[in-house]
Amino acid sequence: MERRDYDYYESNVADINLRQITSCEGNAEKIRRLLGGDDTLRHLTLGTCAGSGKNYFHIGEGDDLGWLGYFIGKSKCFHHLYIQNLPDGEGREQQMCAFMEGIARSQSIRALSCTDLGDNVSEAIVRALGSLPRLEELYYGSNTLGPNGFSALRTLLESGVLKLKKLSLFDND
Repeated sequence: MERRDYDYYESNVADINLRQITSCEGNAEKIRRLLGGDDTLRHLTLGTCAGSGKNYFHIGEGDDLGWLGYFIGKSKCFHHLYIQNLPDGEGREQQMCAFMEGIARSQSIRALSCTDLGDNVSEAIVRALGSLPRLEELYYGSNTLGPNGFSALRTLLESGVLKLKKLSLFDND
């Protein structure tokens, strides 16, 4: 995947073809709901495990997470994002950076739960946290986080940028 930024998504949104950016109809439906401003889509679980439910986005071959992040970032009603079971993998760090660049523009996300993430994925998420102005709850557990990620998380928490009401850090390597 070539490096994409917010301007890329803004300039190409009118030409979006959901079949080209999603791996299945269920994922296309979630993006369709975000695109349409569905105010009932207030939370989403994102992961690689086989999951089900109307709010589960199963990451598969062909999913462009940059587009998903862009649409979540544009949503006015989206409140809670669950990210689970995302080990590091081929191209995953770049995908997560594009995803988090979109998420970082969100003015509505209030809670973020992250579990079972790989080191690079974890670090990409930590680096974007400071851009979430309404984030009130952070649950971060059972993740692999290397020295750079831990340093970034410590600096962020000490800076006072986040105005968290609830913070749960547990079982991180």
